[in-house]
Amino acid sequence: MCGFPKNLVYVFVDLVCVLIVALPIIILKFAGQPSQRGFFCDDQTISYPFHESTVPTWMLVIFGGGIPVLCMLVGEAVFISRSTKSEGEETKKFPFLPYFVRVYKTVGIFLFGVLSTQCLTDIFKFTIGRLRPNFLSVCAPDYSTFNCTDDMGRYVYVTDYVCTGDPQETKESRLSFVSGHASMSFFCMVYLVLYLQVRIKWRQSWLLKPFLQVLAVILAQLTMLSRITDNKHHWSDVLAGSALGTFMAILVGLSVSDLFPKTWRKLDQSVAPKGTTPRLEEEEEDKLEAVAVDNGENGKRNSQGMTTIM
Repeated sequence: MCGFPKNLVYVFVDLVCVLIVALPIIILKFAGQPSQRGFFCDDQTISYPFHESTVPTWMLVIFGGGIPVLCMLVGEAVFISRSTKSEGEETKKFPFLPYFVRVYKTVGIFLFGVLSTQCLTDIFKFTIGRLRPNFLSVCAPDYSTFNCTDDMGRYVYVTDYVCTGDPQETKESRLSFVSGHASMSFFCMVYLVLYLQVRIKWRQSWLLKPFLQVLAVILAQLTMLSRITDNKHHWSDVLAGSALGTFMAILVGLSVSDLFPKTWRKLDQSVAPKGTTPRLEEEEEDKLEAVAVDNGENGKRNSQGMTTIM
């Protein structure tokens, strides 16, 4: 029980970090105004008609975020069960407490990465303010209030204009770069690829893991391409968004999560001063304690292991 208040402090710190990352998203969503860019009346790249989204935002959130979370819930259950069996535990009860800790850590890090990616995406969108391909059809500018050409008949860059379309839709039409659908779908699916690479150990089928990984990438690509066909983004918007999402997934997967601990241990050994040795045995012991089942004489040791993880 001595470690319980400390665990609450850790959870509180995690929540504060999540709220700090989410704060810019909320502010920009409800109070932010994108940079006001002008246009040329003959610019064909922003003259495409408006189309409804093939992949609406709600679908991206439910499936793009739900599929990885579902895989993590199943994957962590298998991981905990396999870890307890490797320790020789013969209990018939599922170790719920270690499972909830693993889910809190794994899913929490994933959601933190989602919010971080969305935060960076929104900062790009509102700072750059690039016009979407359907901007002119959504904005519906009043052409009677300005001249598209000068006295020589050359098209001029129009900055003083009034949009007659829906204000909220017009605001969205100024947020083309980078593609939020592309960045979010690629973050979720690339992170899922990394997770499956570590967690799936089913050797009865050698193609199951690569099949699921390729399927995840295909889903992200289809989402990305739909933004071009729906006239929501330019090709460079979705390319930059997919690059941002992939970068964030690799960054969070390698440096924030514990999916690849051996990789960082090797790096620690390569840069460690001579005469020092990593405490690999102690780290492995802590890991085993963290996933042990709380029963009998091992109950006290398991509680200490859980405190170490949290």
